[in-house]
Formats: sequence, structure tokens, C-alpha cells
Amino acid sequence: MRAKKEESRMRAVRILSVCGSGTVSSAMLSSKLEDVLAEHGYKMVSNEVAPGGVKIAISAGGYDLIAYTTPVEDIYGIPVLNATGFLVGINEEEFVEELLEVLGKLDLG
Repeated sequence: MRAKKEESRMRAVRILSVCGSGTVSSAMLSSKLEDVLAEHGYKMVSNEVAPGGVKIAISAGGYDLIAYTTPVEDIYGIPVLNATGFLVGINEEEFVEELLEVLGKLDLG
């Protein structure tokens, strides 16, 4: 019961999903991330953008990490994860391990 209370106090992970157009692949990535994170007890809020929209989205603030299928620069001060393989089913376990490691270092209180 205690774990449930602690989990309910945890805020949602905020992820910026990036793909070439900021629509289809990033939306699919967000959905897949949400499913995996839910399996591990996390809630997630996401936004989808094209690479050109990353700077504006980051300046609006509040993201914990960037997951991308189209490369973005790693200059934003938050973790940037290549999610291409994860989206298409290649090395999914390794990506999830990396994602959970990153989330474990975040203050989600």
C-alpha cells in the first residue's frame, strides 16, 4: 500500500518526442513510451515536434528528456535519447533500460 501512495505523489514524466515532421512517428513514439512507462509505474505527458520546433518547445520549459527518431542536438541541458530502434522494435530492451536509468536520476517528487 505504501508504494502506491509514493507512486501517486510522483509527477508525470515530461517527454518531448521528435521526428522529421513532428506528427506521425513522434505520436507513435509517445504512445509506445507511455505504454512502457505505465508498465513501470510512471505517468507521462508528452509533446510532439519536428527538429525545428525543439528549441521553442524547450524554451517553454518543463521537459525531462527528449526522445527522437530524427537527430537533434544535445545542447538543451536534458537527456536526449535516440528512440529509433525502440520505435521499430530493434534493441527495445536496451532502450528501456537506458530510459529507466535516466528516469531514476530525475526528481519526480
